Amino acid sequence: MTVHQILYTSLATSAMSDEQLKSILLQARATNHDLRITGILLYSEGMILQVLEGEEGAVRDLYEKIRRDPRHTAVATLVDGAVERRVFPDWSMGFVPVSMSEFVYIAGYVDPSKRNFLLPRAHNASDELRSLLQQFVADQEAKVRT
Repeated sequence: MTVHQILYTSLATSAMSDEQLKSILLQARATNHDLRITGILLYSEGMILQVLEGEEGAVRDLYEKIRRDPRHTAVATLVDGAVERRVFPDWSMGFVPVSMSEFVYIAGYVDPSKRNFLLPRAHNASDELRSLLQQFVADQEAKVRT
């Protein structure tokens, strides 16, 4: 069975407090659990990178809802397609607050300072982005354990 995956970046319309992020995550985790959607959300100084994965219809419906959310703008789809398996099978919505340098390392395929911030290589980076995200998650989990 294939899984549908969407990876996007966006810019928050205003800085989000820890309390706002917590509220968003609690709601997302409950919704995603019911829809069998997994993924991860990275947030740094108003920049957002999120991966959604699951049944295609459910992922597309959720992504459309996310795209219309007024709390962010400049939503850019980096990956939208079928994958063989989930990258984040155990996370209804993992969350990692990251430093700006970590965010830039992971999302190095975008330049959010420009109005049209997709770089040409972003559309062909699915495997590479997936590898970077997996490595980042592994590093974060290792930090938590130590």
